[in-house]
Amino acid sequence: MPYRFPPLLRRLSIVFLALAIVLAIAWVVPWKLNLLRGWIGERVQAATGRTLVIDGDLWWRFGRHGRLTVEGLRFGNPSWAGRAEFLQARRVEVDVALWPLLHGRIVLPRVRAEQPDLWLERAPDGRRSWRLDREQSDAKRTLHIGSVALDRGVVTYAETARRAEVRIAVQTTASGGRARLQADASGHWNGLPVKARAEGDEVLQLRNDDQPYAFELDGRIGSTSIVASGSVVRPREPERADVQLKLAGSSLGEWHRIAGVGLPDTPPYKTEGQLRFDGVRWTYEDFSAVVGRSDLGGRVAFERRMPRPLLSGELVSSSLDLADFGPVIGKARNAGRAAPAAGGADKSTTAAGSVTKAAAASAPTDGPRRVLPQQRFDADKWGTIDADVHFVGQEVRNLGNFPIGKLDFRVKMDDRRLTLSPLLLLLGGGRLEGDLRIDGRVQPMAAQLDLKLRRLQLDTLLPKLRTTKSALGAINGRLVLAGQGQSFAQMLGSADGEAQFAMGRGHVSNLLLELLDLDAYEALSFLVRGDRPVEVRCALVDVGFQRGQMSTRAAVFDTVDTVIEARGRADFKNEQLDLRVTPTAKDLSPLSARVPFDVKGPFAKPQVSPDKARLFARGGGALLLGLINPLAAIIPLIETGPGEDRDCGALMARATQEGLPTAAPPAPEGQKRK
Repeated sequence: MPYRFPPLLRRLSIVFLALAIVLAIAWVVPWKLNLLRGWIGERVQAATGRTLVIDGDLWWRFGRHGRLTVEGLRFGNPSWAGRAEFLQARRVEVDVALWPLLHGRIVLPRVRAEQPDLWLERAPDGRRSWRLDREQSDAKRTLHIGSVALDRGVVTYAETARRAEVRIAVQTTASGGRARLQADASGHWNGLPVKARAEGDEVLQLRNDDQPYAFELDGRIGSTSIVASGSVVRPREPERADVQLKLAGSSLGEWHRIAGVGLPDTPPYKTEGQLRFDGVRWTYEDFSAVVGRSDLGGRVAFERRMPRPLLSGELVSSSLDLADFGPVIGKARNAGRAAPAAGGADKSTTAAGSVTKAAAASAPTDGPRRVLPQQRFDADKWGTIDADVHFVGQEVRNLGNFPIGKLDFRVKMDDRRLTLSPLLLLLGGGRLEGDLRIDGRVQPMAAQLDLKLRRLQLDTLLPKLRTTKSALGAINGRLVLAGQGQSFAQMLGSADGEAQFAMGRGHVSNLLLELLDLDAYEALSFLVRGDRPVEVRCALVDVGFQRGQMSTRAAVFDTVDTVIEARGRADFKNEQLDLRVTPTAKDLSPLSARVPFDVKGPFAKPQVSPDKARLFARGGGALLLGLINPLAAIIPLIETGPGEDRDCGALMARATQEGLPTAAPPAPEGQKRK
């Protein structure tokens, strides 16, 4: 007799079988959850303060992972953002791991979005639209995503403070079994046009805190081209980076608009090197660079810190053309002279270039040409960065025709206070050393200059002297100035201070006059006779500065038979000269009738005119009247040369023996002698 199940057991079996059938159907058949759309939107808004709207259907399907499909998704931005929607998508598929949900973790192994349109914005106060919690911290984020596939997506990045809006078209592709992300960007950044193409690992690697994100980039911002390849750990807030970098552009000054780094304006440049980040500072090393006609190498580091970032490092140039860095000292860049170092970047029209051209166009065109650097220093740039850089130029060119052996200085910027100290320039066989300080915290800027000149050989400084019978002594001197202004021209035009120069024994030929222009030759031809060597005992110059007005205290060029004196003023504010040069014979001779001449007019083109009336004087000794004390301050600067002959000392002794008064003429009001 067959076994019969108890009625209760039969009923339970039927219930469990029906339940299994229902679960099986539920497992394989999608569930339409449109009734939950409003409830989901309310919960999201309560958590984030943003609206979530599902315009299409909402589907759920069980499987190894649950799959949520949303059609017509719109997720709102915070109220301060420039666009209402943070994310729009035609269709989004999200796989959800079910078991971690029991532990309060949201794990999404796969996310696929069709035609997503994402808006990322950074506010001036640091708020970011992609931080979804109300506190803008993301500290309690428990969302974990495995992979993301984007189909015909668009990501827009906007930053109000930089006036930036860049649209990036993104597409996920497969290459060698690996997902890759391709991106094409266009837009504007701080008023500069942006165009770039990049390819890298899948988008999820951008959030990976451990694995480096590998990428390749080829783009342009303004006139600056950027080619980079390498890897970055956590690109959105980098922790480490190792990138091979190539840059080229029309001017380094454009980086002030690109990244807020206050670099100087330069001619076109190009550079290639290794960019690394250790979590604290960016380091650019093993690099080579060409700026105009100058080369650069070395190592520089950029560290973001409060209240200002720091640029530090060591730079070396084997061939430095000073004309390439004219804007650093306030000299306008000569666009016609600049070499196309950037490989065509100089042909691009940029906003930075437009500013330079506009400034040049706005300069006054009437009146004489200005000699002193007129370009204003940019105090805004100075306030964006601190610096500590050591620079060495092994060979320096384009300081007129003067031969320069080496330029060595350390430049520091600390809260808009610029210091070049120590500053060393090997010039004409001698040394020019000292320091320059400019305080950009005050308006107008305050500058202090202290320079010492040691053993400068004039025949080395002026190569044409080697073809004459000239052999001048070593020149020593000192220049101490303090002024105010927004350019070097303004600083010199308001300067107070003094300068002394002295030259020891030598001789000079009137062939030296070939170095001078025609007008000067016609005037100075009255100072020497014939074409013969004239022995020079010494030369002494002592001048004072008061509010940009330079006046001579003593200026004498002493030869064996003639003393040449210069008196007058130089107006550095208006760039005007007013000097009289007077030759006086030391004894009765045909030379006693030499004629003085005046040097007047603008610095750019002074006029030299001889005095037609003959000058009669009783002797060169009388010329020393009133010069004894001023000259005595300069005597220690004299290099006497070989032997025991102290020519300038003898000149002083001679004046004293003749019983001449030793009182000096009064210095200009407000001037102090050192």
